[in-house]
Amino acid sequence: MRYAYGVFIGALLPFVIFLGAAVIRILALSWNVYFAWFLASILVGVVPPALVLIAQRESIREFLIYEAGGFGLFSPLWIVIFADFTGTTWSVLFTEGIIEGLPAPGIGSSIMRVDISGSSLLFILAVCLVVGIVFLRPSFIAKYGVKGEISELRELKKSAEPSKEPPEPSETHELLDEDPIEKEMPNVVPPEANVDTMADLRGLLTELGTPEPTINLIFNAGIATTPDLVATSPEQLASLTGIDKRTAQDLHMAVQKKVWFGDI
Repeated sequence: MRYAYGVFIGALLPFVIFLGAAVIRILALSWNVYFAWFLASILVGVVPPALVLIAQRESIREFLIYEAGGFGLFSPLWIVIFADFTGTTWSVLFTEGIIEGLPAPGIGSSIMRVDISGSSLLFILAVCLVVGIVFLRPSFIAKYGVKGEISELRELKKSAEPSKEPPEPSETHELLDEDPIEKEMPNVVPPEANVDTMADLRGLLTELGTPEPTINLIFNAGIATTPDLVATSPEQLASLTGIDKRTAQDLHMAVQKKVWFGDI
């Protein structure tokens, strides 16, 4: 999922919820209508990830991060804007809170009308902002946005750890005899794949707008560092991942431009 599209979805869902609440307040509709919209708002937050789970299961974790981050970052904004539309000033909102703003189960089957105090509202909005800022960071989404990535990264990190036992002298000589690169550059260590290199590569590919399935194909092909991807020719990339050659050429060129000229 592209970053801008995910942020837009995360901002749109709370917008719809608080817009409906504002319309109910402006039209002075009954409490029953507000309670019905409260239940509908739960569906607004639950149905989209359920559809993503059915249609594209591998993207569900990324979608949930975008949704939670969008609710956290944009809910305070929509609350303040729509409160102003309804005629409630910011000072009144943050001092008196929201009167009868939260339904809660009462005695038996009755529904209570719970007030949200100004101090509680401020605390909730502050926590939402922090959660939204953290969740919508591209590095956070790149690291935690794919289901099952954590276990894979742990296995990769274990496999990338250097051996504690030094190689035998005879083995070292054999390696030098077999590998001409070792002869030319004996002290140059190739980049090792680990958690950080995979997170950096995923962040780079996400920034370039690479689809999530393509990113997973690249990792499954054993390409886990940015230098590995740059050193892989478009033909090899297409052969290893199964993507078409034209797409591989465009992706390879975009990565090279970003790596070589990104800081200019």
